[in-house]
Amino acid sequence: MESTRVTVDEIQARMERGEPFTFIDTRKPEDWEQSDSKLPAALRIPVDEIEAHLAEIPRDRAVIAYCTCPHEASSGRVAQMLGEHGWKSVHPLYGGFEAWQKSGGPVESKQRSPKS
Repeated sequence: MESTRVTVDEIQARMERGEPFTFIDTRKPEDWEQSDSKLPAALRIPVDEIEAHLAEIPRDRAVIAYCTCPHEASSGRVAQMLGEHGWKSVHPLYGGFEAWQKSGGPVESKQRSPKS
């Protein structure tokens, strides 16, 4: 299954309309450690651990995976894996965490995450 990438503008517009999302932060450990923030309520699940955390990922809303890899490599892989496990609406975020930050999108402190 090929996952369709979504843009920051598209996600922010959908958030403004009240659509719920689950964000999955798939950034590499070094990128995660260097940052003090994440997208709102994002689940921190590295790409190589996704299968161990399937039960934590809601199926009743769109799932947006993001990373800092060129061409959304990690988040694209996560989206593909979730699609293979039956998720219907899962997408990598085009431009990843950096695009989100540049747009001024909402972020929160990593300390709010139980997986930090």
